[in-house]
Amino acid sequence: MKNKKGFIATSMIYSFFLVFLMLMVTILASSVSNRILVGRIKEDIRSEIDGQESFVIGSLESKTYQIGEVVNFASENWQVIQDKGNTVVLVLQRSLTKQEIISAIGQDGNTQFYGTCNTDTDCQVRACFNATSTSMGGQMYCYFFSGNANLYRIPSWKPTNTQVQNQNYGQTIVSAVVNSWFNAHQGLQRVLANNKLVEMNINDGALTTKGYVRIPMTSEVSNTTNANKWANIRPFHLLEKNNNTQTRIYNTAMQNVNSNTAAYIRPVIEVIEG
Repeated sequence: MKNKKGFIATSMIYSFFLVFLMLMVTILASSVSNRILVGRIKEDIRSEIDGQESFVIGSLESKTYQIGEVVNFASENWQVIQDKGNTVVLVLQRSLTKQEIISAIGQDGNTQFYGTCNTDTDCQVRACFNATSTSMGGQMYCYFFSGNANLYRIPSWKPTNTQVQNQNYGQTIVSAVVNSWFNAHQGLQRVLANNKLVEMNINDGALTTKGYVRIPMTSEVSNTTNANKWANIRPFHLLEKNNNTQTRIYNTAMQNVNSNTAAYIRPVIEVIEG
């Protein structure tokens, strides 16, 4: 009788042990399955954030584009300035925001850099530093003091170090903002890596350089009829300087202004179709 009871007790212990093992195996299998599922979800999210899926449009359809037409490219809306056949010149539909400008040049609320700004939206920036002495602006940017026409550094899109040091050139604040914004823009850097952008010859009226981003040129707004189809934010900076103390803006028409004048910034790129 005792042996029978011992056998029953041993059987129950083994039964509970087997149930326990099966339960543990089921939990482990479920855990592994969940980890695999979560991993896949993370990869999908990472892929979408990295723009490998449909969230970022990295190419333009090969077709005829109309001036002023709005296209989505590199996670931004752009307006067509010119259709060259195999490439399209685009201007950002909006202007750069104050936060984007602060991120680019590290300045906030300094009226020597800024004109009229809205906190979360568009912001007007001076082409050159609004200098009050020869120490202001230094070698970093071009600068201009309206009280003394001889106190300036010539506005330039992107002078070389030699030109800055040996001549009276200085990079415009606008150029510094646009190039920094472009370098930090993930969508644009992605399409650049995919060889979808054209390296442009950039001539500011004095110096010529190359780059993948600029601002509108005088020739692109000289036809007012065409300009009115895309020049919906005014005034905005133009690429060329008028002379050593003046730059240009567009405000219903092209205007020559002192180089410390503030206006909106609208980057321009050239995109390869297809």
